[in-house]
Amino acid sequence: MEASEFFSKQICDNQISPILIRDRIVLSEDFNCNSSRIRNKEQFRANAVANYLKEVRRELENIDLNNYNISYLINDREFDLNRDNSILSITGDNFNEMKLSSSNIVGSLNIGGHQLNINSRFGNQFLAYMIASTSGFIELENFGNVSEEKGLGEWILILFWKNCLKRAFAQGIYKTYQKKRENLSTVRGSIDINHWIKKQGYFDGKTMCEFKEHSFDNNINKVIFSALNKVSKSVYADLLYDVYDIKRAFQSIPFKKLNFNYKESLVSNPYYKNYNEVFELSKRILQDQFMSFSSRDNRFSAFLFDISLLFEHHIRKVLKKKYTLRSKEVAEFYVPNGIDEDRILPDIIIDYGNNEIGVFDVKYKRFQTEGPSPGVRREDKYQLISYIAMYSSVYKVVNSGVIYPCEERDFQRLNDSKREDQIMKIANQEVKFGVHFYKVSADIADQHLVDQEFSSCFSSKGTATKEM
Repeated sequence: MEASEFFSKQICDNQISPILIRDRIVLSEDFNCNSSRIRNKEQFRANAVANYLKEVRRELENIDLNNYNISYLINDREFDLNRDNSILSITGDNFNEMKLSSSNIVGSLNIGGHQLNINSRFGNQFLAYMIASTSGFIELENFGNVSEEKGLGEWILILFWKNCLKRAFAQGIYKTYQKKRENLSTVRGSIDINHWIKKQGYFDGKTMCEFKEHSFDNNINKVIFSALNKVSKSVYADLLYDVYDIKRAFQSIPFKKLNFNYKESLVSNPYYKNYNEVFELSKRILQDQFMSFSSRDNRFSAFLFDISLLFEHHIRKVLKKKYTLRSKEVAEFYVPNGIDEDRILPDIIIDYGNNEIGVFDVKYKRFQTEGPSPGVRREDKYQLISYIAMYSSVYKVVNSGVIYPCEERDFQRLNDSKREDQIMKIANQEVKFGVHFYKVSADIADQHLVDQEFSSCFSSKGTATKEM
């Protein structure tokens, strides 16, 4: 395929086996060059592709991962970012040698007007499902014709903004008190005494009153309305297929002027607090702040996030519907590191009651059934063991395991490859251990059924009989 199509559609997360560029890209069209006056067009285009990837590599080396986040996707402060993730590994110095591999980082890069997307390996429909689940609105019928040709950063931001708007609008349109001054036949609020004294002629039965009245004409609504109009006129208009009623409601507000202030203080009324998030996201849309990084000359920009965090957050949301989960905001155990202390905090702790808990780790990695080291990776297994050992000093750990995502076509094969009745012996305790696969359905409309089935796998009941 052509280079532009490959870079926008074919690169996905967790590409462990490096992709050899020359096996994926044909050189029948220009990319990052103009070969109209060049004789050896193919070699010229190959060099242009290689130069593009070298520039990508240089720019990625300058990105400080401490700055990237998905704060507007996950805002409950329960997650630590993994600073060790590489964004995209690019090796080789010429077209025939260059290889690509990826990790858990997903997003869009734009260099010199050319876009490179690192897509979810499960497809953007599932990515949309996780985002919708995070914001509290899971839409099963239609996700707005998601297209890989659209910028992933813009698409994610607009989708999440829309879902936050729906959640806020469920409380009604945000309204504030505004002062009004009118000549009324009945007294309302306070009487303007000065106006009464200065009034000439006979009493006409009306009194000038000053009062407060609810109004929808406020800065918050103006910013949201302007964002709705901007998205409606963009290539992302199809994402608004299910918020036409909301748009009409905002269009019906009799705004005196559409001038607004980006820096206005946020909503203080707790009933309308969800509009704070909508307001902040609306500002980003209006100011085209889709990207997390941008170079000074605007030649390079990027929107990047760790999809493993979003997946962990989604799994927690799914399990919370059936079980009581311990918060990740408060750590109970710390271990020294020679300079300070690191907190010990598993991804998921299920509280079964009676001082019994289950300890689970969520991995967005691929589960390997073959090769030199099949099964749970050594470092991941030891990490889980350390969690269990620490929590066993206070609680009775009755269940444990590791959670992986998998495609529906691999679900049965992976389940057949694992052992169901393994245990861990840690100190004087025997702890049930299991590998759990979260199936990503081929038909996203069935995913809510998958969620229900998945939740049933974490009961504290059952006895393991074989040792891990």
